[in-house]
Amino acid sequence: MTWRSAVLACALGGLILVPLPSRAQDLARARVQDALDQTDRRIEVATSLVTESASAGPSARSELSAARDLEARAQSAFQASQFRIAIVQTLDARDHADRAIALVRGLPDPDRVEVQVERTRDVLDRARDALDACANTRARALLKVALDVQQRAEAAVQESRYLAALQLTRTAHERVQRAMRLCNLDESIADMSQRALQRTDDVLARAQDRIERDAGGSAAADLARAGTIQSQAQAEYHAGHFESALRLTQNARVIALRMLRPLRTSQAR
Repeated sequence: MTWRSAVLACALGGLILVPLPSRAQDLARARVQDALDQTDRRIEVATSLVTESASAGPSARSELSAARDLEARAQSAFQASQFRIAIVQTLDARDHADRAIALVRGLPDPDRVEVQVERTRDVLDRARDALDACANTRARALLKVALDVQQRAEAAVQESRYLAALQLTRTAHERVQRAMRLCNLDESIADMSQRALQRTDDVLARAQDRIERDAGGSAAADLARAGTIQSQAQAEYHAGHFESALRLTQNARVIALRMLRPLRTSQAR
């Protein structure tokens, strides 16, 4: 499940966990209605593109169908004043609509972009520690640029700007690799895999805590899928298949991060 960060999902906060005073109830209703309206507009765009484009394949039509189904369920939850369920489902619906639009327009696959962004983040995390002992000022400057560009890539992912995210994260990856070469540092795939596995474990733990507090929809199933992939990654690591372990753990992390995205956006504000 994906919860889009562009909506004020977490602004509802704890208000929905307890009986709401009339004013708070009205505020929550208005915010969810705004989210539903935004999703409806995205579905309208996706419908128009899929209907009119000769290049729209089964995948795009499937994403559009999923978006419509989820949005209908979100509307039903909204009518029943189940605002938390409604916000989760409408954000998920919008994500499917965005994927349909991306497929028709020939934009990068969102899943692959998010995995690439996570791969760059793992490289940066390792490089930041390794470059502490390097006195090369040019390398440090390159690392700073890479970190700044990567932050922009991660923001672009949260805003569904996948082409921009891909271009930015590739730039960040190039800069950090140049920095490491200047300091004669090799990129150890074994070390990177170990760090990546730990980072994914941390993200999964936060996602588990989120599910326990804000259960709803298919979140538990998505978390279970991420956990299964992470277990496969750990098995690959222990077997010495470090590249495979890295790829799997980054996939698992992407699933978990999507579940945390509204929480991270709320904190940033």
